[in-house]
Amino acid sequence: MDGIDQLIETSHLFGNDARFVLLGGGNTSLKINETMWIKASGTQLGTISENGFVKMSLVKLQKIWGRAYSDDPKLREAQVLSDMMNSREEGETLRPSVEVLLHSFLPFPCVVHLHPALVNGMTCGQTGLDSCSSLFPDAVWIPLVNPGFILANVVRKAFLEYKERTGNFAKVIFLQNHGVFVAGDSFAEINGLYARIMDKLGSFVTRQPNFDEVKPNRKRFDAAVDAVSQYFGHSCVGFLNRELSNRIVTRDSFESVSSAFTPDHIVYSGFMPLWIDDSVFRTKTPVQAIIAECRSFEEKNGACPKVIAIQGTGAFCESDKSKLLFLDTMKVAAYSESFGGPRFMTADQIDFIRHWEVESYRAKAASGK
Repeated sequence: MDGIDQLIETSHLFGNDARFVLLGGGNTSLKINETMWIKASGTQLGTISENGFVKMSLVKLQKIWGRAYSDDPKLREAQVLSDMMNSREEGETLRPSVEVLLHSFLPFPCVVHLHPALVNGMTCGQTGLDSCSSLFPDAVWIPLVNPGFILANVVRKAFLEYKERTGNFAKVIFLQNHGVFVAGDSFAEINGLYARIMDKLGSFVTRQPNFDEVKPNRKRFDAAVDAVSQYFGHSCVGFLNRELSNRIVTRDSFESVSSAFTPDHIVYSGFMPLWIDDSVFRTKTPVQAIIAECRSFEEKNGACPKVIAIQGTGAFCESDKSKLLFLDTMKVAAYSESFGGPRFMTADQIDFIRHWEVESYRAKAASGK
């Protein structure tokens, strides 16, 4: 039976591979008897140690399914969080991953949940469900649903229905606009399942994103860097590559990366990038015009843009983290072309994530706050 050493080794294996994990995304777990070790919220898979996992009582977690919770989403999630925290083993102080309930009911000792861009090309594609049914007939597909307790409930129901229909427990669960759960009797089995998933999808997609560097219009690019850095109050991260260049020709060409594909994108690169057309460079004061656009976005949306795309010029990000997730947005958009084109999260879901205490906590924990 796999133990804590294998859990840590597998976490490091995936956590240090950019194809699978960016920043704090993803989680892993291991069940031994009546205890489950699961990644703590905000910790990094690539560097996690035994102290980065939370020990949970499977008996206590099982009791949560029989409880009634409020119909009010905010109150419900607070009630479930309280019960989850009370399901920790004695002496545990860290907060478990939000997907702890989902991990707990899967009848396999090992679980690895990740958000690879290649996988999300399918889960965020218009024809994702049809492609999943064809490529992965033994997997479960979960339609778009709010994360947390509602998601765990939906997955649990679909998982049990699959068992009733086929006589088998599914080991792969794809979540629309989210990622994939893979479970197994060992981490070696999970590694093999992930390899097959990535190989199948890699053979299916028709185009890889092109991140070759493109030389920008220096005068416009430098003015944008100056403006956005003034707005943020610190140096911004500006860039231009071939993939981005092709998407910032017009507002229409930018549409495929103009919103959020998954919760991770919302947390690290914002719920939507700010688009600014090149008319700002035809004003007498381009720098001030760009700053005014940023402030207008902030006033309208109650949040600063983390990514600012300027027509024909480049993208200007609040941090290296926001750049990394915006690059991932472009990867997902490129891969989604093989699955009927991009499909973003709905406005209601984006709003839920933006105001969800769980994601706020995760972002603060990941930043050391």
